[in-house]
Amino acid sequence: MKTIDPKQARKVSAILIAVIIALSAWLGYAKIGSAPDPTDHGHDKDTGFSDAPEITSANTSLPVSGSDKINDIPQEPVSSEEPQIPPEEKVTLRYIRITKTANVRDKDTENANARVLSVLTVGKEVEIIEESKQRYKVRYSGSKAGWIYKTCGDVFEKEAVIKHIPIYKSGDPIKMNGTKEGDEIADILKKHSTVGASLAVIKDGKVAYHYEYGYANKEKKIKVNEHTKFRIASVSKIVTSMLAMTEVDDGKLDLDGDLTKIMGFKFYPPSHSDKKVTIRMLLTHTSGLIDRDNEYSMSLKNITHNQNFYVSPPGAKFLYCNLGVGIAGAVIEKSADKTISQYASEKFFEPMDIDASYDAKYLTDKSLVANCYSAGNLDHDSKYLCRSQEKGKPGDTFHLGQGGLLISSVDLARIFTVLINDGQYEGQQFITRPSLNEMLTEQIDSGKGFKQCIGLRKSDKLVKNREMYFHNGASYGIYALMAFDPTDKSGIVIITSGAYTNRNKNTVFAVCDEVMNSCYENIIK
Repeated sequence: MKTIDPKQARKVSAILIAVIIALSAWLGYAKIGSAPDPTDHGHDKDTGFSDAPEITSANTSLPVSGSDKINDIPQEPVSSEEPQIPPEEKVTLRYIRITKTANVRDKDTENANARVLSVLTVGKEVEIIEESKQRYKVRYSGSKAGWIYKTCGDVFEKEAVIKHIPIYKSGDPIKMNGTKEGDEIADILKKHSTVGASLAVIKDGKVAYHYEYGYANKEKKIKVNEHTKFRIASVSKIVTSMLAMTEVDDGKLDLDGDLTKIMGFKFYPPSHSDKKVTIRMLLTHTSGLIDRDNEYSMSLKNITHNQNFYVSPPGAKFLYCNLGVGIAGAVIEKSADKTISQYASEKFFEPMDIDASYDAKYLTDKSLVANCYSAGNLDHDSKYLCRSQEKGKPGDTFHLGQGGLLISSVDLARIFTVLINDGQYEGQQFITRPSLNEMLTEQIDSGKGFKQCIGLRKSDKLVKNREMYFHNGASYGIYALMAFDPTDKSGIVIITSGAYTNRNKNTVFAVCDEVMNSCYENIIK
């Protein structure tokens, strides 16, 4: 047997050791068989995937499609963010110019189930959005659409640049004028012959959008802007109710306290002197009080224990009464020892930096108050609305709480965000959660298609698949609506002047109802 030369053996050993060291270094560099680096978040530059499923004892194989290559691992979505709406787009639109009167129907048929929605007169131009063999589906008012015969007019095309409102993220409300969404609202307002209007849209608990239309003063050609103040009529009742709840929070007012004791004089119907009347009853229209023509010329003491009551006992029935909520304003004044304007300023307007008031003498800028128009004509001018209306000491004025608030739609919407943000606005608590819950709780079925809460109504008839809190307003040609859905913290405030008086089936003025539904269909969604 041949022996190995010791010198040669040492040489071979040295080579083997060098190879092992080099191989170990290479293996360490390649991380083969080693634990993953804790700073590596799973991004693979070569294959382009990230966050691949981890193999565990419960997941021993990766899902594949047609092969077992690593690139076949299902991809994670790139982003869960809401897709961006293009700020503007160029489109070619098809229109039909009506040459003979056309009935717009809700179906592509004329059988008994096809209801006539509207009538288009000669010369009207409407956008075609769909077509069948015999008919076009046209957009005839805002977002409203229906079917007409193709033989009713001549088709033409035109180029258009459509601007969309940007998605609201934060900051000041975005102006909608000049956008597709705003133009649809303008179509609705124009259809109802509106003189002036102002809209604010609440999204995700914030005032996200605003829109202005027409004139605050038609005679002087002064246009409505985001600071224009309207007399908001019965929508004021919500703010009055919110003020009452702040008095409850301060321990100064009991919703179920006897108003005879609070006000210091008899406050009950003659036929039910043993029944107390409460501010809860005033704010839910269950006090039994009646609206009469001369009521505001009388003294409060003479009103509250005479023929101004129904024969039914207090608390028994829903009987809508402006006088009752007006008197609730006087009760708030008596409790707070301040006029309702002073108290509203202290509790809401000053902390929120809002220029608004039940009495115009407290406004910083009265020139922003809009005229009221009815059927296109001047009903009451701003000078009349700005007259001083407080009477005597706190507790004597009982004709402002039900409808006298002067405010812009944006500022009103800011106040109403308190109702959908657990009583808060920008981190400050304005109404406690127990009081807010009490305010939003159904008190009585009105028998008129809605449930009455404290200062608010509740209905599932306003917007499809939503249960909304709301209140109408109507006075001097002003038609207003506030509505909100607390489940997704959305809502609208729309104030119009001079529009048609017709109402929809849900008792809301048609012009306000259509604007609200356009907002929920195209903006809030």
